[in-house]
Amino acid sequence: MRILFFLPITLLLSTSSWGQTADQIKQIEELYAFNIQQTHINDVYIPKDVQDAMSELDRLSDEPGRSKFLETDEDNAARILVKGLGRWMIVNWNFYDGSRLSHYLKGMGVSHPEDMAKFLIVSYHRHLRGADQELALRAKIYEEKRKADQEKRNAALQAEIKKKLESSKGGN
Repeated sequence: MRILFFLPITLLLSTSSWGQTADQIKQIEELYAFNIQQTHINDVYIPKDVQDAMSELDRLSDEPGRSKFLETDEDNAARILVKGLGRWMIVNWNFYDGSRLSHYLKGMGVSHPEDMAKFLIVSYHRHLRGADQELALRAKIYEEKRKADQEKRNAALQAEIKKKLESSKGGN
């Protein structure tokens, strides 16, 4: 009975926001389409690909900073630096609103901004060490991890919905 009462209210409230949501989605898509064409956003150069990002990080960093960066292994570097260097990349290279670099990384399968930052930090560590980048393999790992995480969230959501439906049937 509770479902029959809340269903019309939920539908009424959600339909009133559909137009606004469609407009917002259109604005986001337009901004993204514009951003991925730009070489600079907010006066910051946006690299076009991973190799260009490595060159830009070389340009932006000094030798003592690079040496300190290499004192730890790549996994620790990514974990530790995602809050500093990674946050800088996310904000300045416009990973949330889109940029030509984020678009490039999404094309590789690295879709989440924090994953993009970690991916680039590991890439830079490997670049400085002269190690094989293994870009496609590493991108696939990020893609599969995000997919597995989404499947877990979907399964948990379905279980929660099923639980609520069953409890509402028992309450009638």
